[in-house]
This record gives sequence, structure tokens and C-alpha cells, in this order.
Amino acid sequence: MNRFASIVLAVTLLLGPGNSVQAQSREQVISEIRASIMSADAVGLARQTVSSVEIALFGEGRFYSRGQATLLLKEFFGDFPPDDFKIINFTQTPSAWFLEGAYQTKASKSPIPIFMRLRNSRGVWKIRELLIEEADG
Repeated sequence: MNRFASIVLAVTLLLGPGNSVQAQSREQVISEIRASIMSADAVGLARQTVSSVEIALFGEGRFYSRGQATLLLKEFFGDFPPDDFKIINFTQTPSAWFLEGAYQTKASKSPIPIFMRLRNSRGVWKIRELLIEEADG
């Protein structure tokens, strides 16, 4: 076996199926986010964030670790249990996705606007910012 073939074989083995990264589809990412929100799964939603995520609940945002984000989201879901969540707008650039959602809860007469910015890291889309605003009514 020549040197080039040996190098190709070594790289193929190193990057083989166990180490390959598959790109997520938009539908898969949105479905996972929606499922976490609809089941009030703070752990699952936080798992879909980058390690330091910016969260704003009804005001100014700050950065939280994934563990802190989990506690904050548990409190939010406890105060505002989900009734429905719909993505109403989606914009995509090569490096970011922007989602606008309507979060319906029995505690609010009108939907609570939720905005998310996701970024791609090695084929995996993660929530970078999560903004939850006051409902209009």
C-alpha cells in the first residue's frame, strides 16, 4: 500500500461512522424544541442550548450556564404551564437561525412571544439566545 493510500485509510478510520457529525434538518431541530416546550421539559430545552446561553424573561437578559438555564426554565414552566407553542416566523442565514414563536398558556389571554437565535456548531444547531416577552393583553 502506498503512503497516500495509508493516509487516506487512517483518516477514514479516525473520522469513521462513530465520529461523523450529521447535520440536523430544520424540521428535526424545531420538532425537538417544540416537544421540550410543550412537555415543559426544562432539562430537554436547556440541553438544546449552547453552554452559555443568553436568556431574557420579560425584560433584560443575561448569560446563564446550562444548569442555571434549567432552573430558570423550570420556574418559567411552573409559573406558565404550556398549552400550545407554534413557530410563526423562521429566518435562516448560513450561520444563524431566528425563530419567532407564540407560547400559549392558560395564565395568559394572548400568546407570549418567544424569540430564539440558534447557531451552528459542527453541524449541530443550538439555542444561543432565548427571549421571552410580555404578552399583549
